[in-house]
Amino acid sequence: MTPYELSKLIHMELSPIAPRLSSAINRALVDIGEGSVLVGLGPGTNEKDNVSFQESETINTMGGGAEGILAKIHEMMWTLEENSSWKVIIDKKPGRQGKPLELLYTLVRGTGGL
Repeated sequence: MTPYELSKLIHMELSPIAPRLSSAINRALVDIGEGSVLVGLGPGTNEKDNVSFQESETINTMGGGAEGILAKIHEMMWTLEENSSWKVIIDKKPGRQGKPLELLYTLVRGTGGL
């Protein structure tokens, strides 16, 4: 699967429930990409360079659908990890029963494991 196909699939699945995450993944896959094998390019542009950035999002769960939203997000993250070198770390603000879901995403492209 090409980065463009992967980005399109993830956008179709995530943009209705987590638009900022969908946008961040699009940036990771299309704008930053997998890196180049060429040497002498700027920092973060070689395929062996570690790259990371963060995005945050507040999602209105409308009365308790947080588990379904998180399950869909995790399903798409598995698809991302299987088809690219990008990984997403998701931090959830605790103790928010009945309130909007607050998430912090850290997108990482690296040669080593997390």
